[in-house]
Amino acid sequence: PIYATLADAVRLVWESARSESALQYRARRGLPTEPRIGAVVQQLVEPVAAGVLFTSNPVTGTDERVIEAAWGLGEVVVSGAVTPDRYHLDRAGQLTDFAPGHKDIKIWFGDGHGTIECAVPDDLHGAPCLDALQLASLHGLAEQCERVWGPRLDIEWAVDQVGGLHLLQCRPITV
Repeated sequence: PIYATLADAVRLVWESARSESALQYRARRGLPTEPRIGAVVQQLVEPVAAGVLFTSNPVTGTDERVIEAAWGLGEVVVSGAVTPDRYHLDRAGQLTDFAPGHKDIKIWFGDGHGTIECAVPDDLHGAPCLDALQLASLHGLAEQCERVWGPRLDIEWAVDQVGGLHLLQCRPITV
């Protein structure tokens, strides 16, 4: 069962802090002898679509939301492996422009560890990744993030198989 595997993985993290080399390192650095270590356990998101949302246009500085989206994991968007769909929303969340991308591949989970590149069915190459409800959810996410972290954000997100929106990362926009 997954819980046994998870418990084993957390135990390995905990034990790594108590390895001979880790203890010697702590002694050389004058750190406390009893190590403290944590393990973060996160839910794996299997996205239908993923991408990046900018809370202001990163190229022009215009006060609008720019969303880039593709099928599968967002890696194809940030790496430039596909031309993503591009949506522009005004500050009220209304769609002002849409440019369909060409999304012929997606990155997905491999059989073992890591990811693989997969072909996208022909009928989805130019089909929009997001619907009106998902765009509204992304606009809401942008508003929440701006309340917490301020303006001009670069937000990575994913929409799961049942339509749930997941915040993956949020940071200031870099040019």
